[in-house]
Amino acid sequence: MKIIYVFALVFYAMAVAAQDYPYDLPFYNFVDYSKAKIVFSSDSSSFEKIHVKLDSMIRFGKSSLHIVQVGASHTQADIFSNQVRMRLQTFHPGLIGARGFVFPYRMTKTNNPTNYSVKYSGTWTTCRNVEYRKTCDLGISGVSATTTDPNASLAISMNPANPIAYDFNEVKIFTAPYINMYDIVPAGEMGAYTVTRNDTLGCIDFKFERYQSVASFRLMKNREDQKSFTLYGFSLENDNPGITYSAIGINGASLISWLRCQHFARQVQLLQPDWFLFLLGTNDGYVQNFNPERFYSGYVELVSRVKQYCPDAVITFVVPNDCYLFRKRPNPATEEQEKQVLRLVEKYHESMFSVYDCMGGFGSSKVWMEHGLMAGDRVHMSVAGYKLCADMFFNGFLRTFDNYLDKKRSNN
Repeated sequence: MKIIYVFALVFYAMAVAAQDYPYDLPFYNFVDYSKAKIVFSSDSSSFEKIHVKLDSMIRFGKSSLHIVQVGASHTQADIFSNQVRMRLQTFHPGLIGARGFVFPYRMTKTNNPTNYSVKYSGTWTTCRNVEYRKTCDLGISGVSATTTDPNASLAISMNPANPIAYDFNEVKIFTAPYINMYDIVPAGEMGAYTVTRNDTLGCIDFKFERYQSVASFRLMKNREDQKSFTLYGFSLENDNPGITYSAIGINGASLISWLRCQHFARQVQLLQPDWFLFLLGTNDGYVQNFNPERFYSGYVELVSRVKQYCPDAVITFVVPNDCYLFRKRPNPATEEQEKQVLRLVEKYHESMFSVYDCMGGFGSSKVWMEHGLMAGDRVHMSVAGYKLCADMFFNGFLRTFDNYLDKKRSNN
C-alpha cells in the first residue's frame, strides 16, 4: 500500500510540475514575466496550510479553501479577481466551491460585476466608505443600503452565461448588528429552509433543502419597533469541497476607507477565510505628497484588526499597477508603497505579489496603454490587462504549489 501511495504522489507531482506555465500568456517584450511570483518573508511556513488544503482537494476531494480579496475599483469590477477565481477553480477537477460574497452594487448606481445580476424594489439609501461627509455604520462590504419600506425586496441571480454555474444552498445575509430591523425572508420559490440569527455580529444564515441559482428575499414587518432594514451584502455558499473566492471592493477606496468600516473585521470572520489578498494602494498614492509612514501604519492597523478575528488566515499583499498622477506624469508613490509592503511582509511573515514589477516598474503604464492593456486614464487597466496580471498571479501561485509538492516528494 505504501508503494502505491508513493507512486501516486510522485506521478501527481510530476504532472503538476509539467504545467509550470499551465496557461499560455500573451508575450509582450515590455512585461517582466520573471517578476510574476509570490515573494515570501524569511519565514514562509504559515503559507503551507494553503498548499495542504489544495493538495487535499486534488487528491482526496476533501477540504475547502476560502480566499477573500479586499480592494478598490480593481476589485469591485471583479475582473482580476474573477480571472483568478476561474483559474483556481478549473485547473483541476473538483475545485469549484461557491461564489462567495457579493453585494448588489447596482443599488448604489455604480458598476456591478457581470457574473451576477441584481433586481430590487423599494427605495434604498446607500452609504460607501469613500463618502467621508456621510456618517454611517459600515461592515464587511464597505457599503450599506438602507430602506424604511417594509415591502421592499431584493434578488441576486447568477448569470447563466457564466462558464461556472455557482449553485448554492446557503445564504448568509450581512446586516447592521441591531435587533430592531425588519425581518427578511426568502421568497416562496426557494423552498424549505432553516435560519440562524447572530444579531451581535449582524448575520442571518439561511440553509436551504435544495440548491438555488437565485437568492430572492423580501422584507416583512412583524413588530412595532421595527423601523428599517440595512444590508451589507450576501455570501452565497454550498456544501461542496473546493475553492471559494470572495471579492470585496469599493471604487475609490483606500486604507482609510476600510478603517472606517467598524464591523468589517468582525463580520469577515464569518466567511472563514484562509487567505486574504489585499489589493490596496492606488488611491492612497493618488496624492501630491504621498506619506509612506502613514501608508505603512494604516496597513498595520487594518492587518491588526483582521488578525484579531482571523488569526489563522494568511495574507498576500498585492502591490498595485504603475499609474500616472492626474494623467500628467508617472506616479512615484507606487514604488514607495512596495518598500512599505516589503516591511509588512517581514513584520507579519506573510507574502507579496507585485503587479507594479510585472508591468516593468516606474512609468510602464504608458507603454501598457499603447498596447491596449490600460485605460486612457492611465490608472485602471483594460480587461485584457487585468486578465494578464491575474494569469501571472495564478502561475506564480502554482509555482509555490509545485515547490511544495517537490518538497513533499523528497520527504517521501
